[in-house]
Amino acid sequence: MADLPNWVQLLWQEQKFKLWVLQAPAEQFESIFTRVMRASSGDSFHVARPGGAVGDFKCDGWDSRTKTLYAVYAPFSRKSRSAIRAKVRSDFSGALEKWPEMRRWRMVHNDFFGLSAELTRELEILRGGSEGLGVEILPDWDPQELWQIVRRLAGDVRFELLGGPDFSVAMNSDTLNVVPLRYHEDLHPAVTRAAVASVSSLCDNFQPDGLVDPLCASAFARAVTSWWLNDEELFWQYVDFLRDRCDATPFEAQLTAMLFLMRSVEICARKLEVSVQDLLLSQIEADSRGAGEKLLMQITLEQMQGGGDGFYIDDARLRKKFVEGCGQLVIDFLGMVAVGVGFPAILILQDLLVSLQRLDYNDGTLT
Repeated sequence: MADLPNWVQLLWQEQKFKLWVLQAPAEQFESIFTRVMRASSGDSFHVARPGGAVGDFKCDGWDSRTKTLYAVYAPFSRKSRSAIRAKVRSDFSGALEKWPEMRRWRMVHNDFFGLSAELTRELEILRGGSEGLGVEILPDWDPQELWQIVRRLAGDVRFELLGGPDFSVAMNSDTLNVVPLRYHEDLHPAVTRAAVASVSSLCDNFQPDGLVDPLCASAFARAVTSWWLNDEELFWQYVDFLRDRCDATPFEAQLTAMLFLMRSVEICARKLEVSVQDLLLSQIEADSRGAGEKLLMQITLEQMQGGGDGFYIDDARLRKKFVEGCGQLVIDFLGMVAVGVGFPAILILQDLLVSLQRLDYNDGTLT
């Protein structure tokens, strides 16, 4: 791990950037955007700070070279979509008044899964009315677009912005599971590069109309990816985010965790050529497993057999323990495959994410 290929370092930086955005409230997201743009555009990008009663002139950033005004939004922080639409209209008309030099206007937002249909329609209405004013309304930028800007920065600039992976602590840590779910030095670099690119894309590919909550699923996927990268600190930061989701969307967080675990068990059983029941029962009966792990695996077995009393937990503290426990078991089962059949863990992770993104409701059942 000492001399990591560039694409592995890029994957680490992507996980760091996406976590940075996920955890940022509205004001911090605007700060992230300005830092990215200053790193990318240099002196042509200007930050418009609010000036008392006059405000920021409806400008969150200005590019003097392209005459582009940026309006930054954090939709997750606003409950009313109608309020967002009204603000977009107000911001654009205010920008037209305050910035007669403006030739382009772009919305930047922190919604990982795209704008709502209402907001998309609102932008199209504005776009139709702005054509005669000599102003082009550019396509919106989401966190993925911002990451692509960061990705194109020179390595030293990107490092200054995000830092880089330091696995020395994790490699010597006693708290990390010993299962070799990390970097495979014997894997051909071309295979690793392709798998890393695939996992990177798959983490962002959960859809709002799927069975799993896309935000929870993406965070869960990035947590496991951070574990593969051998970065314990980044892993636990994603776990902290999932703990927060347990409060914000309790059922979705638990459902996501359970589905990740169920699919991991299925993959492990298939690769080891045993039945799901035999695999789970062997782990439930193992002396090395704690009572909490055995209970989670019993619930998993019941769900996969179509029985049991369900898994929703009302107690907030226990909900978080449930999601954390599922995450650890996901890593354990994927690690069993890496040990049992020598199958590269990055490829197992790729299979896991693909299978989860193919889930549907299947007449109300989870499998």
